[in-house]
Amino acid sequence: MYKVYYNNRLICIGSDIQPLLEKKISKKLTGAFNVREEWEKFKNDETYKSLWMQGHAKGIWNKFKSMFVRVKAAGGLVQNSNGEYLLIFRKGKWDLPKGKLEKKETLEMAAMREVEEECGIGELSIVNTLNTSYHIYEEEGWYMLKHSNWFSMTTTSTKIPVPQENEGIEKAVWAKPSQIKNYMENMYPNIKDLLQEYIPAEQLA
Repeated sequence: MYKVYYNNRLICIGSDIQPLLEKKISKKLTGAFNVREEWEKFKNDETYKSLWMQGHAKGIWNKFKSMFVRVKAAGGLVQNSNGEYLLIFRKGKWDLPKGKLEKKETLEMAAMREVEEECGIGELSIVNTLNTSYHIYEEEGWYMLKHSNWFSMTTTSTKIPVPQENEGIEKAVWAKPSQIKNYMENMYPNIKDLLQEYIPAEQLA
């Protein structure tokens, strides 16, 4: 299943999906439907907090992503030797360090570079590849679909993080797993999803 966020509203694409049973209004599409038309309706009607496109996931996804300018980024879920996780505060939200790929960079190279640049933390090792997250934003009249490729990392560095202010990062902190839940109250939903998936629930309690 593919999950895409647009202004904190959720779009799900998959072969077997179940709308959220929350106090949110969802629209579920099955059978034959026009992907572009349904995106336009959803984009312009904030009544619906989520849109579910059910069918051949790969086919729908290929049609969906072809409508956007695609941006490739990479970042890290970084843990230090004390078991703390690295978080940044940018644009009024708690986030993870990430950024766009530069020429001839691999995803891994870009993810490690962004962590070092945005937080001043080096001595990094990649442990695992995590799920890719997707979100849509508008820039100069164009709708962009950002693919953020995530990696689990560890560091032997004991440095206090230093936020990269010229990139709009106001804070960079090490957070204990038990503190993460508080930060989630003001966090982008795709980042919250990532943390909830990869940090054991008992640690977040």
